[in-house]
Formats: sequence, C-alpha cells, structure tokens
Amino acid sequence: MNFKFIERNHISLKPKTNYTKSGDFNIAYQVIGNGPVDIIYIPGWVSNIDMMWAEPRLAAFLTRLTFFARLILFDKRGTGLSDRTDEFSTLEERLDDIIAVMNATASEKAFLFSHSEGGSVSLLFSMKYPERTLGVIGFGIFAKRRYSKDYPWAPTDEEREVSNKLIEDNWAHGDLDELRDLVPSLAHDNSFMEWLASYLRSGASPKAALLLHKQCTVIDVTDILGSIRVPTLLLFRKEDYEIKVEEGRYIADRVPNSKLVEFEGRDHLFWTGDTYPVLAEIEEFVTGIRPNREQFQSDTSKSSKTGVDIESVMLENFLYNLKVEEFAKMCGKSLSAFKRDFKAKFNTTPSRWIKCQRLEHARRLLVESDLNINQVCYDSGFINSSHFIKSFKEKYKLPPHQYRARHLLP
Repeated sequence: MNFKFIERNHISLKPKTNYTKSGDFNIAYQVIGNGPVDIIYIPGWVSNIDMMWAEPRLAAFLTRLTFFARLILFDKRGTGLSDRTDEFSTLEERLDDIIAVMNATASEKAFLFSHSEGGSVSLLFSMKYPERTLGVIGFGIFAKRRYSKDYPWAPTDEEREVSNKLIEDNWAHGDLDELRDLVPSLAHDNSFMEWLASYLRSGASPKAALLLHKQCTVIDVTDILGSIRVPTLLLFRKEDYEIKVEEGRYIADRVPNSKLVEFEGRDHLFWTGDTYPVLAEIEEFVTGIRPNREQFQSDTSKSSKTGVDIESVMLENFLYNLKVEEFAKMCGKSLSAFKRDFKAKFNTTPSRWIKCQRLEHARRLLVESDLNINQVCYDSGFINSSHFIKSFKEKYKLPPHQYRARHLLP
C-alpha cells in the first residue's frame, strides 16, 4: 500500500486534548498532523497523552510519524486523562474505546501502532474489525502474560505477585528500580528516570496501576493469531528484558501476513536508543517508501521549532519535569538565546519562574481540591515532598497543611 509522502514543517508542541464518549466513559484523545493515512497509537499499561509531549525523545518520535500520517493518540479508560474505573475493563470494552476515538476523529480506517500491552488489543481489534484496520504495527508486544509450557516467556504467578507488591508499596513515590530494566540505555539518566516515574504516576493512581497490572495476567490472544488477515509488522529489540524477542517470533509464526524485524538493543521503550531503524520500518510499512538515514536526519532537522512562542510553551509545560535545556529545545533555541529571550519576556530566570508557577498551582489545588499533600506535590511538578513543603512555606509563610486549613473554601 503506497501513500504520497507529505513534507511539512513540524512543531512538537502539546496538541489540544479532546474527549469522546465510549459508553459512560469519557476518553481523552489528541490528533496531530493531516497526513493521507491515519495511525492510531494504542498505548501499553498506562499512559498520559499530555505528559508524552514533555519528554523530548518521545515527542520527537511521535512528531516524526506525522511526516507521513495523521497521528491519533488516546488514553484508554482508567488511565491518563480519561475517566478512571475501579473495575476490570474487558478487552471488548477496550475495542469500544478505539471505535469511539475513530468515530470522533472521522477515521474510517487506520494503522494501529501498539506498544507492549497495547499489542494484544490491537491484534484482537484487527481480527474483529478488519474493514477498519489497514495494518498492525507492534513494538515489544505479547500474546499472553501468564506462564505456560507453550509460552514460557511470560511471568509465573509468583513473579506477578512480586511485581504487584512492588507497585502497591512504591507507586506513590516513584521509587521503582525495576523501571531501569525498561530502558537500560538511559538507566543512569536520573532526569529521564524521574520523568518516567512521573509519567506512570500521571497515567494511573496506585490503585488503578495495580488493577491494570493484575488485568494483564488474564490477557491471552494466542487462540486468535491464526485468524488475523491484515498486514502485521512486529518490531522487537533482541535483548529486551521485559518482552522477549521469542514472543515476537511466536506471534510471527502464527499470524499469516506478518513480518518480524529484530533490532539490536535492550530498551523496551520504542522512542529511546537508536530510533532510526524503528521509524524507517514503520514508514516503509505505511507508505512503501523507506527513508535512508541521511534523509531521516535531514527531515528531522526540518522539524526544528522556529518561531515558537516562549510564553505558550512555558504555560503549557511548566508542570512537567523538564530541564531548562529541554525547554530551550522545545522553543527551537540555543540555551543562551532561550535564557536571554526568557529574561526579556518575564524579567526573571526560567528556574525561578517555573518554581513560582508550580507553587501557585499547588496553592490552588490545596484550596480547590481534596488531594492530599503528596498528591498536590507531584501534581504540581515537584518530585520531592520535603523540598515542596519548604518552598511552599517560604513563599506563603505557612506549610501546605496549615495553608489549606486557613484558606479552605466553605
């Protein structure tokens, strides 16, 4: 299948978030680009479509997809910006969410780009709705998540219980050392690991994260693999610790019209490490045209963010755990130029402005919400509660709990 390649100047700013109904649930979604074919991203365990744009590597990856497609993002029910639930969501309900988003965006047919746990849903969708599926693209996906003799790569029940306990004990403060196994190439990048922990927390509450993790155990699409007829592209890194490459080979052996591509590397996250071969395979699968590395780098450089309004970027992203250097990149400026222009605009430094904005956001949450102090801390962009409490007291002359008690609205 071939589609005309469209070249445009791209800006990786956070898109507008919209909502559509899937039954009684509000599902959050975003649409980026206006390419000739649609790609719907089916996320894994948890997601937050706003926070995706706060990580420069992920934002760059998603933006690159819009060079040749219209990209549709959404948070599945129970996660991110969509309505939360205290009950297990069935796979059929997950399919309903995809249909609702497709209808809301006038997407008649689309490629389903899935990651990890999202792969099982994509495979089932493609079997049930082949008339609405152009193809499935799965990165590090699995067919089931419970050990059996014929599928020995999935965790045992005992291993799942250990993971459940870690989530239950550590989710609130983000001290999840096993996250480093997801992305060995950035395991020692504390800034990235802090963002990843914040991203997961923003995607689900501790209770929801545990519920979703337990729900993974019952996923099993092994019986339907032979019935899938749409083109299927399976992308795996050979040393992925989380989802084994053998799982990709298992799926490829059973899905008739499938192609398995194995990459060097260990990262389970598709947007880290060397992303060129991943994006090149996706572009060729969708358009029939494979960019060479030189063209890829040239096209990517054309997506530099010229003429971006500093105030808009800062107001939309100050809650995210980004370095000043990353804000500069989002504005398409060198660090020195960004600091100079920021000073001219706000008459202060970026760090002081961000801290002030976060504290004001925290003040409003204390007065207008029932979030506890730790939740207010994390939701306001702070990653250390003691630092947050000290900073809040310095600005407002009272610690957060006393400020709330004194200013709580009747």
